[in-house]
Formats: sequence, C-alpha cells, structure tokens
Amino acid sequence: MIYKSKKNWKDLVDGKSHEPALSRRQFLKAGIATGSMSVLMSNFVAAQFASKAMGAELNCPAPILPPGAIAQLFSEGGPTMGARFFSEQQASLMNAGMAANYGITGQANLLKLGPNMVIDKTSAFGFTILQGPPGYPGGAAAWQTNVLSKISGGGHLGPFNADDGAGSDSGLLAGVSPFKSSQMGKDLKVNVSNKLATWAEGLPSSSVASSTPANLAGTFSLTPAANGLINSNALSLSTKAANSITQALSSVFGTNRKGADSLMTSAGCAFYGNSVLADPNYGTTLFNPANIAALTSKVNVGNLSQGEQGQLSAFYQSAKGVAGGVIMQLNGRDYHGGDPQTDIGPKDIEEARAIVMFLAACDAAQSRGAFIYFSNGQAIANGAAPITATINGATQNMNAPIAQGDAGGSYNAGLILFYNPSGTGPSARFTGTVDANGNAKTDSGVASSQEAVAGLYLSALAWVNNGTIPQTAIAKMNSTGVANDTSRIVVI
Repeated sequence: MIYKSKKNWKDLVDGKSHEPALSRRQFLKAGIATGSMSVLMSNFVAAQFASKAMGAELNCPAPILPPGAIAQLFSEGGPTMGARFFSEQQASLMNAGMAANYGITGQANLLKLGPNMVIDKTSAFGFTILQGPPGYPGGAAAWQTNVLSKISGGGHLGPFNADDGAGSDSGLLAGVSPFKSSQMGKDLKVNVSNKLATWAEGLPSSSVASSTPANLAGTFSLTPAANGLINSNALSLSTKAANSITQALSSVFGTNRKGADSLMTSAGCAFYGNSVLADPNYGTTLFNPANIAALTSKVNVGNLSQGEQGQLSAFYQSAKGVAGGVIMQLNGRDYHGGDPQTDIGPKDIEEARAIVMFLAACDAAQSRGAFIYFSNGQAIANGAAPITATINGATQNMNAPIAQGDAGGSYNAGLILFYNPSGTGPSARFTGTVDANGNAKTDSGVASSQEAVAGLYLSALAWVNNGTIPQTAIAKMNSTGVANDTSRIVVI
C-alpha cells in the first residue's frame, strides 16, 4: 500500500522530512507496535515452545517443606488404656490387682521402650507394637533396635474422666494447621465425627470417611475439579503462553526493570505448580505407598490392609511437610461385653498397628514425629485371656483384656509418643499419680481434659518445631477460653 502525504517546495529541494520526531510513547500510540509484535511474537513464542521444559525454563525452585509428623488417634468409647503405654511410676507399682484392672499379665512381662515408656509385651497391643510393619529390614529385632529405641513419651493421667457419652463430645479432638506449616495447608481428618476442641473449630482440614489411599487421594484437587477443560496439560500450556507473552512484551514496552524478572518468574512458577495439582493421578502418588520408594524400602506394603496403606502414606506426607496433621477417630472402643478373641483383641491390635504405621512413616522420612493418643472415659478389666491373631502374616499367641465395666476414668490418661530419628526422644513426663490399684489422680496443674488436650498439642508442635511453641497456637487457645492463664496449659 502506498501512502501519500502533502509536501511543500522545501521538501522537494532537500529531500528530507520535516515532520516532528516521535517519542517512544507517540510511536506506540501511533500503532506501530502492532506490526512489530506480529513479527516478534511469532518468532519468540516459537522459540519458547521449542526450548526446554517449562519448570526448567523458569528455573522454578523446589518447594521447601517443613518436616515433622503430627497425628492423633482418638479411641471413642473408653478402652483400657492401661493395657497400652504407661509410665514407669505405674510399672513400679504394678501388682496382681493393678494388672488385673488394666487387663495385662503383670510385672514379669513388662518391657521398657526408650527412656520412659512401658508396655506389657504379651498384651495384644504391646505384642503388635514390638513386631513392627511387615517386611521391615531385619525383622522385628531390627525394628525394636532401630525405631522403638528412639521413642519417648508422656501424658496426663486422670483428666479424661467422663465416661462414654458424657465425654464423647467434650472437645477431645483438635488439629495443627495452620500452626504447623505444610504444602497442603490443612490437616487430614479421618472418620472424625465427635466435637472438636473449641480452639480447633474452623482450622483448615479435609475430611474423609476412612484412611484408604483412594479416599485420601481426593483431598488434593483444584476447584473446579480437574476434569473437562481444567487439567494438568491445559494449565501447563496456559502458563507457557502467559510467560512467553510476558517476556515478549517486556522487550517492546520496556518492562525490564528491577524486580520485574523475579516477579514474572515467581508468578509463572506458582501458576505452573497448579498444573501438578490438576493431574488426577497426583493424589494417588501421594497416598498410595506403593508409589513412594522410601516406604517400599522399609515396608511390604502389599501385606497391609487398605486402611493401613492410607495411614502409612498420610503419616509420611505429614512427616515430609506436604500435609499438616493426621487426625483419626476409631469408634466402638467400649469393652462392655466384648469377647477377648473376637472383639477386644482385634481392636487393641488395630490401634497398635496405627501407631506402627506412624513410626514406620517417621522412620522412612527420617523426620521427627509426635503421636497423641487418648479416649473418653475408661473401662476396667478383670484380668487377661489368651488369644491368637495373625500379625504380619504369622499366627501369634498373646493376651487381651477381659471386659468388666466402666471405671469412670480411673485408669485413663492422655498420652503422647515422640520419635526422634537421630536418637531418643525428648525427656517427656507424666503428670498426675496412681495408687496401688492403678487409679489415676489428676495433677493440680491440669484443670480439665480440654487443657490436657491443649497441652499435648502444644507439646507436639514444639517437638517438630525444634522446641519453639507457635505463639499463634497459644493465642488461638486463649481466645476461645481454654486457658485464659497460659500457665494452665501444661506442656509435657
């Protein structure tokens, strides 16, 4: 196309244009940039798409995830917690009557784990803890040497004294997000139906009905769901196009200023990270232990139930900093009328296996861990009965409590178990005392079960946070009236 403009006689003589010079702003305003961009863009975008992968192109840094596993198991109904972990003080006082009330065999079969935790090695619970997970290198002996030697524990004796329905919704479940940082930014709650502690209400979490890998995998997704036009490939292509356009425009519009490159990279990397979450298989890679080399090297995952596979993976992701805490509730744990072989023993084993999965996950991740463990109320036993059960593929002989009835919390405790991959856990302690019958008396510094729960959670947060208690957690607890006087929240 020929463009003609009027010229005067001076133009014809000297052959020069005397139109005023255009500034860059005027040049762009005149529309010349459009033509330039049509040439620049085609070449630039082609070069970008022909270059290396998006993540490498942007030099996206790997996310820094804070390690440390925190979990809670709430045993709803009031089992004989005395048949589980207990203190050295309880062990030192153990006599035939006390052992019968706890549902264990007694002094001859007590075994100390770490610096201050004791179990009855013949009880269904204790025996299962000692076996470890299936396929652990070196078997049960190596498990006991390499893992169980690195635990310690403590807890509050006595404050959980509201049996059965009276204690069911008294706020004995809680959470750790956002006080414990994680990539997911929320806790995983498994079968949690009872009331949460007042300070834990509204904390970010995802709930699932059971701990199977399939259920847990659904906790990682985009909104809207990753289907149709929203998928991993679409987000990757969108990020590439946005980044390419931004770079192309930067040379024309002069946006190469201080901090612009860093800002563009950060935005691109954040957008690109979402493409991973849009992959429908991403959740499976997190919560199917068969896809996690660190777990398959320590556990024969094919020998685990679906629930145990999900627990192992969820605990591992908490330990690696992907998820916050893992909060689990097991219902129907009351021992009233239960048969040791068909009811009580299997329940004790199920809870012990959850703890084994937790310790195995911490061991595989080589990360600190804190496991909070308690129930509402307490049953009393009348001795122990021999049972058989299959543990790690082999039939084993052990003992289970003989149910008697409610004990009004006399033998109860809120427990916390610590794991330290580099050595023994912290010098934790038990509050409260027990008498010759095993009855627990609450320490005067623990006014209620709610304060006991708060103290255990602060203890867990401090352990995985190298001794620092998040002040935001304390402020949240105080704001809901759990302990207006911070000194009332006893940290183990």
